[in-house]
Amino acid sequence: MSKPPSGALVGHPTLFKRPGSKSWQVKVKVPAGAGGPGQIWRSLKTEDRAEAARRAPLIVADIRREIEAARRNADGTRKDAKGDVTARQLKDAKWWAENRMPHPTQPGRWTISGELEPAWEHNIDQLLGDPVGSDEGGGPLYDPTREAAALELIGLTTGTMVPVRSELERYLTQEGLKASYASRTKKALGLLAKWLVDEGYGDNVHAITGRAADQFADFAAPGRTTSTLNSYISALSAYWTWMRRRQIVEGNPWSGQSRRVVDLGTNAEKRPFADDEVQALLTGPANRTLHDMMRLAALSGMRQSEIGNLTVGDVSANGFRVRESKTAAGRRVVPVHPDLADLVARRSHEKEPEAFLIEELTSPPSRPGRRGHKVGEWFTAYRRDLKLDAKREGRRQSDIDFHSFRRWFVTKAEQAGQPESLIRAVVGHKRDGITLGTYSGGPSIEQRRAVVEAVRLPMGTPSESPEGTLGPYRSPKSAVT
Repeated sequence: MSKPPSGALVGHPTLFKRPGSKSWQVKVKVPAGAGGPGQIWRSLKTEDRAEAARRAPLIVADIRREIEAARRNADGTRKDAKGDVTARQLKDAKWWAENRMPHPTQPGRWTISGELEPAWEHNIDQLLGDPVGSDEGGGPLYDPTREAAALELIGLTTGTMVPVRSELERYLTQEGLKASYASRTKKALGLLAKWLVDEGYGDNVHAITGRAADQFADFAAPGRTTSTLNSYISALSAYWTWMRRRQIVEGNPWSGQSRRVVDLGTNAEKRPFADDEVQALLTGPANRTLHDMMRLAALSGMRQSEIGNLTVGDVSANGFRVRESKTAAGRRVVPVHPDLADLVARRSHEKEPEAFLIEELTSPPSRPGRRGHKVGEWFTAYRRDLKLDAKREGRRQSDIDFHSFRRWFVTKAEQAGQPESLIRAVVGHKRDGITLGTYSGGPSIEQRRAVVEAVRLPMGTPSESPEGTLGPYRSPKSAVT
């Protein structure tokens, strides 16, 4: 920014130790409007002061992000409080909206004139405030609340951030919609805005891609009839079509997202494996690739694609670092089960950190994130060769599939007495409620490890995969005799 922020530089957060505690800690005041306790205390999990000083700004930043999430209303708007940056932000946003210029080459975008550029940069500096620390590269770290406010002002002013309901009244007025259809549109947009904030996308129409629209439809489906869900999707599609004509958005991600009514009576009721099925699968004649995938799934609870995307560098003493998942909660660390130690060592031997752990898996050219997409097909052929069909009369599908390893893992962890909140953290399910879902930084690696190690393979099942070829599973039935 052109003008440095005023005021003294804010130093590192104050470190302290509670009586009887060996580890250094930090605490952050919870401002008005966030609810919850007056302060949040968090252990830095180290007795070394230098290491604690290094960790403190990052931990404090995480706490402030949690506080900021708690300061949002159900519709995604900020809960204002006296002295909050929101009041200044709203005033600034209105002024800049009146003094910005249409972008010369990007319809629906805005820019700041050269003569107002110094004032614009100074405005952003005021919202950011002083740095609260430095990142690993030496760059400044800002208070997450203030940084979010600055980014929101930039987005609202330039048009890169458009709250989903910001154009609603103009849309309803111009289109002259009937009251019933307008009410349906408002309900759909309210539900969408809350989902966007809860999932970490932010209340922004530009965050809605085709994939995000599909995920939202899946989220909105439970508890609603297919007809009601489709009416919401239709209303959103009409709104996006109107915004596209006004050059606010570039496309309509809701096209083709409607759901069809299906006869659920013929669908499978997916379930976990029974122990004898797990033993049969892990002692059968699959090749080494499939055996490794099955063991990783059974003893970690990871999804098929999460295993496929693991690199050697993603495996550490703490566990498997899942960087790519279908949800924000899915990005996590899963401790390595002791029975997987030999497998991991074998798969990591003399490989570079960026190499994939299961290197022989492939992905579709258009979907590089779906490594191992064929494993489900290989597993189905293998399961059928073992005559583990588990298809009930009148059903088109089997009640068990590769995902049943994940269901089995959860079942065994629960039967071992592990708390649901810890199991959720290990398998990457969102934890509910403001206490665990917002304020808690999550269970320790030791607590996660206890969940993982509580799961044991059935008696007599070898932990290491047998020798065999790598790559696709080839059914003996397809072999040329």
